Amino acid sequence: MKSIYQQYLRKLGIRDTYSQACQDLFVLDMLSNKQKGFYFEVGASHPFESSNTFLLQNDFHWNGYSIEIDERLAVDFNNVRNNTCLVYDATTLDYKQLFQSKGFPKQIDYLSLDIEPASNTLKALEALPLDDYRFSVITYEHEFYMSGPECMEKSRAILKSKGYELVVENVISAGRDFEDWYVDPTVIQKSIWEKYRNKKVNFKEVFNI
Repeated sequence: MKSIYQQYLRKLGIRDTYSQACQDLFVLDMLSNKQKGFYFEVGASHPFESSNTFLLQNDFHWNGYSIEIDERLAVDFNNVRNNTCLVYDATTLDYKQLFQSKGFPKQIDYLSLDIEPASNTLKALEALPLDDYRFSVITYEHEFYMSGPECMEKSRAILKSKGYELVVENVISAGRDFEDWYVDPTVIQKSIWEKYRNKKVNFKEVFNI
């Protein structure tokens, strides 16, 4: 019998996920396999490997922007990806000015936050214009396994104060609890995200791989 994961891939007409822990599939399920969505990615790294946005762009025709501090990685990204990777320090970037200059929608479909170390990811979150822009789905890498609870707890306090729902907390990959998954409950119905509600769970169990 095919797993839920395999059935889902078949339904989507794709062969595999590109994300480290199926974040791209979580986004698609939350947004009913949306075509032509819009993402913002803080920490692009490799254009394909462990990419949370490549499947969205390549198979579902999403637009969006990525941020990467390493210029060499950004050049590699831009050589093979249609959507742009911008070279910025995510901890000091004026996000509101960037969003305005690029004409970002006020409701952005997906925000991926994943830079090193966890303290920098927190700084990026704190710098985002969360009162002016909303994100329908957020995956936030807090690296609890390595950095401890401080950054994780602060990020949760910020996002919960803005009305985001923590759906899967402490997602585990390779034996390490490293990430939280959120939704904006004002745009995504509870019947869609409630089935994923879990904590300290291996991502393979989330998708029954």
